[in-house]
Amino acid sequence: MTTLTQSHYSSMQVAEETLCELIDSFGFYPENSLIIRWLKRDEVVLTQRCDIAAFVSPEGLSQSDVEIYLEPGRTYGADQSVLIVCIDKLHPRVYDAVDVIEFAMNHASISVADAFVVIGQRIFSRECRDDCDPHVTPIAPGVSRLDREEQCASNPQQMIDAEEFPELPESEEIIGWRSIESQFVRDLMSRAGGVIVVSELARLSVALGDVRVRDSILWDMANDIFDRRLLAKLLTELLPKLDAKRGAPIATTAAICWWLNGNGAMANLCINRAVTDAPGYSLAIMVRAALEHALPPGFWLESVNELTREQCLAGLDVAL
Repeated sequence: MTTLTQSHYSSMQVAEETLCELIDSFGFYPENSLIIRWLKRDEVVLTQRCDIAAFVSPEGLSQSDVEIYLEPGRTYGADQSVLIVCIDKLHPRVYDAVDVIEFAMNHASISVADAFVVIGQRIFSRECRDDCDPHVTPIAPGVSRLDREEQCASNPQQMIDAEEFPELPESEEIIGWRSIESQFVRDLMSRAGGVIVVSELARLSVALGDVRVRDSILWDMANDIFDRRLLAKLLTELLPKLDAKRGAPIATTAAICWWLNGNGAMANLCINRAVTDAPGYSLAIMVRAALEHALPPGFWLESVNELTREQCLAGLDVAL
């Protein structure tokens, strides 16, 4: 094996390992996606997923359109990138799309360290030639993005019975109720990963439907009171059990939790559920804008920590 061949073989191993990392991070196989791993001084600072369809459409994207996709890399101060395309079958424009993106990155002084195209279970790099041995990855696609999105949707077969949801108190009792429910939710979320019964999940969804209780819990989340990995899973698994009337607060809280975990892919799926359920839910709209602009979680943490937990629970004269 020549040095060049060995180098190419090692490169393909890295490609396979990177794909495994992405699937593990996203929680689904990123089919029909363009993935950009942004690096700064050789450290990954952001992983960005885009639909590949826009890049391989008949008209393609203009240079200025492509540069919009570079904004997250600029925001994070990236100096390098790795491009990965996952596609079901070879599209005649896929390599042209990679070239256009690379040209735009070079123009922005961001070098492309490598580019890989995954077609089915085969991986190709730009070093692959006609006589190159097939690079077959044993990775099974498993859960697709569409499957994962479906898991976040309401499911009539899993829906919590309406009788399980407690009634809100009268207005003169609301302050005391908020204090009690905030502590209940805090205690329940600290048990994420353990046994939680249906009545507790129903009570949780009603409590987080109150903006002030919700904000006190978001403060807790920002300050590492909970295991955010287990909490994100708990909240996401609750979503199919809720109808549109109750889904937005839970979905938005789950999205923020995934975002703080560094999983923008799952955050986007959850925020899509929130906006679908309640298009006017202001916090969901704000979080969606932050995700679309690839703002780092520090943006959220700094905003939340401008207030104390007591202020979050007491409420300020702000919109939902």
